[in-house]
Amino acid sequence: MSVKKDIFKDIGDYLMNVLQVNDPVNFPSGILKPEMNLPGLRWFDKQMGQFDNPEMFYAIPLPGVLMEFGQFQWVTIGQNQQRGNGIIRFYIYFENYADSFNGSINQEMALRFFEFTEQVHLALQGFALPYMTPLERTGDNEDTAQDMIITSMIEYSTIITDTVSDLARNQVLADADVNVQRVKQITRPAGDTFASGFIIT
Repeated sequence: MSVKKDIFKDIGDYLMNVLQVNDPVNFPSGILKPEMNLPGLRWFDKQMGQFDNPEMFYAIPLPGVLMEFGQFQWVTIGQNQQRGNGIIRFYIYFENYADSFNGSINQEMALRFFEFTEQVHLALQGFALPYMTPLERTGDNEDTAQDMIITSMIEYSTIITDTVSDLARNQVLADADVNVQRVKQITRPAGDTFASGFIIT
């Protein structure tokens, strides 16, 4: 099974679970506090240019996070396993119809995307899997498009261990059973003087 596929699914399940308003019944593990007045994460997917060519994709409910594997540099380690050092990018899309300028009556509403982006970072920073070292933020960026969807991007460095090419992956160790029987006497052709001994089968 692909290690990148496993990472993508595990991170998606994790973010969709924790980036919800804390609710003892529905989302007890949610990290968004009610007083933050933030919506929960509604969509997680692979980055495939959904917002560059929206006419080719489903309408995406917001806020949403799209994930992209950046370039990884791979080295071979013991047993032909490989370890890759690289970047994973997360694109955060947050819908906004308020005004962010100083003095706006709805400035706080307009700047909620800062808080939401910070909560995404808090969820991802240090997140690790058995085959992925803890994520460590290395950079971020915001777009300047004049539309109602604010896009933020955060990059994290990590190291992935891939065992798909492990030399022992398709080998099965023999588990031989040795059965030793004591015999008192066996019949041998003429000339043999053997009278008793062991037979190993």
